Amino acid sequence: MIRDHNDYEIIHRVKEGDQDAFELLVSNYSRFIGKQIHRFNLEYDYDDLYQESLILLYKLALRFQESYNKSFTRLFELSLKRMLISAIEIKKRRKNKTVHYKRCIAQRNHRVGENSVYFTLHLDEVRKVLTPTEFTVYTLREIKNLSIQSICEETNLSVKKTYNALHRSKVKIRQHFATE
Repeated sequence: MIRDHNDYEIIHRVKEGDQDAFELLVSNYSRFIGKQIHRFNLEYDYDDLYQESLILLYKLALRFQESYNKSFTRLFELSLKRMLISAIEIKKRRKNKTVHYKRCIAQRNHRVGENSVYFTLHLDEVRKVLTPTEFTVYTLREIKNLSIQSICEETNLSVKKTYNALHRSKVKIRQHFATE
């Protein structure tokens, strides 16, 4: 029976393709995997990380060599910790991207529609802050949602002057409403 063997013998049998040996290896390390996932506070992705850990266990069992004089347990522990740290870093990067994208979307798509109760108040307040050209470009682009090319044709401004006026108007509006 295979249960009486140590990790090295089990790994040797796994390399030979013995499915029962791998199942025994999984049963030996399943509690350890669960503890590590909980230790890193990754319970919300437990199932996915557990499956990835089993894949890691299998790959390490196939690549493990006794000649390096290192224990399989330490190798697996180190590799598993690195994998879980990578999972945390990926989550952080995704979260930061999501926050950044939400902020960009909110800044670019903030338009006061004409159906708003405060539409006229908003326009009156914006008109006080902007020059007539900036106000025209701002209302055509941000409120009426016209393309830059259409604004250029309507106002007889160059593309560069249109973009500059739009940028200045947004900066002035942000500064005006941020100080209140």
